[in-house]
Amino acid sequence: MVAMGILSVLMLMMTVLLDQVQKSWRYSENRIGQFREARVAFDIMTKNIGQAAMNTYYDLIDTDEDNSPDEYVKTSELHFATMEASKIGGSTDATLTGHAIFFQAPLGFSTRFRNLNNLFNGRGYFVAHGSDIRFRPSFVKSEPKYRYRLMEFRPPAESNQIFEDGIEEREADQPQAFTKWYNQTGSAGDGSFEEFLNPLAENIVTLVIAPRDSIEVADGDRKETHSEIAPDYFFDSNTIIKKYAQQVPPLVRVTMVALDESNAVQLQAQSGAEQPSEVVSALNGLFKKTDEYDADVIKMVDALNEERINHKVFSTLVMLRSAKWSTFEGNNTQQ
Repeated sequence: MVAMGILSVLMLMMTVLLDQVQKSWRYSENRIGQFREARVAFDIMTKNIGQAAMNTYYDLIDTDEDNSPDEYVKTSELHFATMEASKIGGSTDATLTGHAIFFQAPLGFSTRFRNLNNLFNGRGYFVAHGSDIRFRPSFVKSEPKYRYRLMEFRPPAESNQIFEDGIEEREADQPQAFTKWYNQTGSAGDGSFEEFLNPLAENIVTLVIAPRDSIEVADGDRKETHSEIAPDYFFDSNTIIKKYAQQVPPLVRVTMVALDESNAVQLQAQSGAEQPSEVVSALNGLFKKTDEYDADVIKMVDALNEERINHKVFSTLVMLRSAKWSTFEGNNTQQ
């Protein structure tokens, strides 16, 4: 009877242990499955950012329009910019949040020409909150899903407006002003900004982009994220201080935050078509200065945990292979 009692206790303990292992395994599998789409999207985005290029060269410009060259400066027909997503200016009915990045890269995407793998494409990424009506198949008649989504701006090479955007300034030997290509408001090519938007992943609540000039060592920790060239996160290759102009940054810190679908369903039930107040408050006021990046990540994670929102933070430092970082300003003398 003693032996039977001991055996019963051992079997009970094994049953409880096995149940805990099964629960842990199911939780891990569910978590991996929930964020698999986000991981794939993050990998695609960072791979494409790593191919961003400017093809910078040196040229003479006539700054005072006296038909005589005045300066020898770096220039390019291409553009690289990071900004607040709300300032993109393209036509879309969604609410844009977080940061955005737009660049040119030899991605070879075209709907008309085959086997031209080095064609330059405009590409952009940002987060938008809205319904899925435009993206879902026409036979789906259910109520719209309001979600945060990582959006990809993906026009084919033949609709790339970058070369039209600065043509007036180039013809007048003036510095270029890139203001139209990334929201598809020029006349070249077919299709509008919204037509070239596609969701890469759902339940991505924010995107943080930090161009960097180097990896700075802070007390032996190479995770230091302060950026000298974009201290407020925003970078424009056409307007940044002259010695850094017309170049892609050597590095870009990319951070993305994803929610699981069960939380997204609950948040939509509470907020309807509006952005969930829990997410808005968790992100409010964060990611304004790069030297506060680490503290902002901690604040965001704590706020999401307090709201019991299951989430995952993806972050990596992307090296731009085409970067030829130089602070050469030109001789700036009369020619």
